[in-house]
Amino acid sequence: MGNPDLLPYAVSIIRLLQGPVYSEDKCWEELLLYRWEIMAHWRQLGLELIVEEKDGYAFLHQVEDDNKNTIGLIKRIAMTYEQTLMCVLLREWLDEFEVKDTDNRNLYVTHRQCRERIEMFFKGSPNEVKLVKNLDSLIKDMLGFGFLKKFGEPENQEDARYEVRRIIKSRITADKLLEFKQNLETYV
Repeated sequence: MGNPDLLPYAVSIIRLLQGPVYSEDKCWEELLLYRWEIMAHWRQLGLELIVEEKDGYAFLHQVEDDNKNTIGLIKRIAMTYEQTLMCVLLREWLDEFEVKDTDNRNLYVTHRQCRERIEMFFKGSPNEVKLVKNLDSLIKDMLGFGFLKKFGEPENQEDARYEVRRIIKSRITADKLLEFKQNLETYV
C-alpha cells in the first residue's frame, strides 16, 4: 500500500527536476494525465511546464519578470563558443531535415557527419585540429543537454549514431538562433 500523503504525480515532478521528460520515459503518461495539476504546482514556484506532446517531450522553464530576473531555481549554464556553434548547427540541421524529409519523423546523424559539419567553420584555422580532438567531448555535452540521444554501440566512433532531439527547438528558439548566429559572427 502506498503513502496516502504522496501526490499521484510525484514521480513526474521529481523527474522534471532532473531534466526533460520524454515520451519513452516511464512517467510520460502520468505527466500527461496530471498535466494541469503539475503546471499549477510549478507555477507557484515561478516555473512553467512546457509540454510538446506531438514531439514527445516536456521540460521546466523559468518565468522571467520584466527585468529578466528569475527566482533562480534552475541554474543557467554558460556555453563555450564550440558548444554554442554545435547547438546552432544541430538546430539548423533539424530545420533543414523538417523541410526536406517529410517521410521520416526523426533526424539521425553520425559522429562523422557532425565532424564534417563543424569542420567547415574551422578550415585552415589552428583551432581545427583542437576542435576535431574535442568533438567527442562536445558530443557528450550535447547528450548531457538532451539535444542528442545515442543509438547503439558502433564498432568505431566515426559510425556512432545520434538522434537530434526536437527539444532543441524549444530550448533554442528562432530568436535565440538568430542571436547565437550574430554572436558567433562577432566572435569570429
